[in-house]
Amino acid sequence: MIFHLRSSRPVERSKVRGLFLKGVVFRFFIFFLVGLIVGFTPIPIVDQSKNNLSRHGAFSFHEPVIGKFQTSINSVDNDILLTQKSLPKGHINLEASMKLEMENKTLNASHSLYSSHDFALVSSKLLIIVTPTYSRPFQSFYLNRLAQTLRNVPHPLLWIVVEMSLQSDETVKILRDTGVMYRHLVGDHNVTSVKDTVIQLRNVALYHIERHQLDGIVLFADDDKIYSLGLFDKMVEIRRFGTWPVAVLTEDKKRALFEGPVCKGREIVGWHTHQTRLSRRFQIDMSGFAFNSTILWDPKRWHRPNIDLIRLHDSVRVGFQESKFVEQLVEDESQMEGLSENCSRILVWHLHLEAPQLLYPSGWLFERNLEDLIPLML
Repeated sequence: MIFHLRSSRPVERSKVRGLFLKGVVFRFFIFFLVGLIVGFTPIPIVDQSKNNLSRHGAFSFHEPVIGKFQTSINSVDNDILLTQKSLPKGHINLEASMKLEMENKTLNASHSLYSSHDFALVSSKLLIIVTPTYSRPFQSFYLNRLAQTLRNVPHPLLWIVVEMSLQSDETVKILRDTGVMYRHLVGDHNVTSVKDTVIQLRNVALYHIERHQLDGIVLFADDDKIYSLGLFDKMVEIRRFGTWPVAVLTEDKKRALFEGPVCKGREIVGWHTHQTRLSRRFQIDMSGFAFNSTILWDPKRWHRPNIDLIRLHDSVRVGFQESKFVEQLVEDESQMEGLSENCSRILVWHLHLEAPQLLYPSGWLFERNLEDLIPLML
């Protein structure tokens, strides 16, 4: 009997080859699955530019409400200068617009970023300081004095400075040297009187806040007034509308007058005034109140009865501008709050230092040396 033996090697080889292929496929599947999970896992990235709102991040932005559209963004840190002038109405520099919108998002989100990192050093609300300015003898002194105050205010703070027609070189230099976050706006209106100029400049700032939906507390800080640092500490407590007394030195420098609220606690119960002949609804100074900027662009939040634009009007009589503007923000004193306990602290002073007839050199620069009045004794 003859037996035929068949070799088992081909069978063993096929089994090993099959196991090897299964192992390769299994490993490939595992690595693919791990890679897929890692790829879709969000990795937290800390954006230092948002968590550190630099005092030196200065920007300038031209934005007239009507007429020619001019826009420029000037970043001191990055030496970027983008200008676009004499464009038809409705055109805009796209790159400049994108940069500005990014800054708006940073400003509007800054209160949450700061409050989550350092409660003690920074405020939780963006303070929007609006300052109209124009060429006159004390302009440089006024702006420098106000800048020195604002640079000591905790972040976040945005200083909106508005000029008529163009950005003067003198104002640009002052703003760049302040170390304060600012926007430099330009109005484009044909006005002759100082009163109408200031009204239009404030309206340019209101339009800018409304258009870019800046979220914060707005203060009209005229450059010829003096502001206590305590004012800005109190402003972050404002929910809708806050007010405080303003001390006014008479032009003859003989008396100090008060204008603003009389309070019981933080409740408004009356008004100080030195203009009893004016039957104004609210006896208030333009730098004697601040308000939530969302009133300008979110009427539903505040249950405003109409959606008319909130603006100052040059047709209103002198002395009534402040009251008429406030009437657009609140219905009565119940929607106001006194800023300090019993409104007993003076936080703003108005000193009449202006000298209209004073002659001064253009740009405050002397082209030649002054004549020696007392020569040196050699």
